[in-house]
Amino acid sequence: MATLRQPLFLLFFILAIGNQLLELLGIYIWPLHTHLGDLLSLPLTLTIALAAERLYFQNPYFILPLRFTLLALLLFSVAFEGLLPLLHSRYTADPWDVLAYAAGAVIFQVWMNKPLKEERV
Repeated sequence: MATLRQPLFLLFFILAIGNQLLELLGIYIWPLHTHLGDLLSLPLTLTIALAAERLYFQNPYFILPLRFTLLALLLFSVAFEGLLPLLHSRYTADPWDVLAYAAGAVIFQVWMNKPLKEERV
C-alpha cells in the first residue's frame, strides 16, 4: 500500500518505535518522552485511516476532509487529556500535549494528506 510507504509516515513510524524502545529500556529524554508520542499520534493514526479509505474506495487520489482531521484532534484531546486523567490517577492532563496533537494535525493536513502520485513503470 503506497500510502503507508510515504517517507514522512515511515520516518514518524520509526521515530515512534524508537521512542517506545527508549522508554522500555528506562531511558527518558525530555521532550521526547513527554511530547513526541503526542506529536506523532495524529499523523500516524490519520495516515492509517487514509490508507484504509483509499483501499475501500479504490482511489489513490482520495484525501481526508479537513473536518476528519479536526474531529480526530478534538477526540484525541478530549479522550487523552480530559477523560483519561479523570478515570486513572496514573495519567495527567497536559495542555502542551493538546498543542502537540494540534501540531501533528497540521503536519498531517499540510504535508501528508495529499493524493498519491502516479507510479511510472
